[in-house]
Amino acid sequence: MVTNNKKIPVIIFDEAHLLKNENFTELQIISNFNMDSADPAFFILAGQPHLGDRLMRPILKPFYQRISLKYHLPPLQKDEIQPFIEHQLKIKGYHQSSFSDNAIEAIFKNTAGVPRLVAALALNTMTLGMTQKAQTLTEEHVFQATHEL
Repeated sequence: MVTNNKKIPVIIFDEAHLLKNENFTELQIISNFNMDSADPAFFILAGQPHLGDRLMRPILKPFYQRISLKYHLPPLQKDEIQPFIEHQLKIKGYHQSSFSDNAIEAIFKNTAGVPRLVAALALNTMTLGMTQKAQTLTEEHVFQATHEL
């Protein structure tokens, strides 16, 4: 694709922390191909926090050194939970959050601010609240929804 179409493919590996060491070695070999001219592809590795720890092990050090950009998404702070949930709702077409302040606090305490867990718990809480026809989602709804995760 690079030579004929002048396009560089972007290959995304989600859950990359589950890859075997051999897979990283293969990616290293691919990234060495035509090293002095054009990149054969761009690789994006996304995974759990321990992916970074794995890549820094001596056996994977040569691959780790080839990574040009590294980013770690830290957990959300307590004051970021409400805006995060409101943003998630907005992109799904909802423009009003029905979570009480205590519910937001409970979501933070039960997820430690991990975005994926925040989104899952908020969704479970909304589903539970919908089945109970609740106008406002409370700490009790979050507690009940926590057992569903």
